[in-house]
Amino acid sequence: MSCLSAIVENLERLQFFSPVVGPAADVNMMGYANTEQTTSGLHFRLRARTFIVAEPQGNRVVFVNLDACMGSQLVTLKVLERLKSRYGDLYGEQNVAISGTHTHAGPGGYLQYVVYLVTSLGFVRQSFDVIVDGIEKSIIEAHDNLRPGSIFINKGK
Repeated sequence: MSCLSAIVENLERLQFFSPVVGPAADVNMMGYANTEQTTSGLHFRLRARTFIVAEPQGNRVVFVNLDACMGSQLVTLKVLERLKSRYGDLYGEQNVAISGTHTHAGPGGYLQYVVYLVTSLGFVRQSFDVIVDGIEKSIIEAHDNLRPGSIFINKGK
């Protein structure tokens, strides 16, 4: 029996939630390397989709699929700080993963590295705050709404 199938057989709960993340307008878009490429309204809402898989004995994994160009160490650290104040040691760097979908239609200015801040003309607090808030809200909602669930694995030929 593989580790994955052992986890799946003992699965107790699975949850998903997706609030909106990202400012709607007047923010440089991440990844285009063009200062004139800015948001001007909504076409599709950007979201943070959280999946929590928990075993009966309490082991759990949180995966956040973020509609952003990429995850950010700074964003992750802030989210983990907030989770620690709310849940203690239940969630931390060992069981929380935040991954970006690599969309270039999302806001820029939220990363901590200078090269990514050039076209947004520096750090954009609005982008950072709304992304952190959306991820935190997504995890809280998923945590508060855990329900029994199943994961199925298929092998194709």
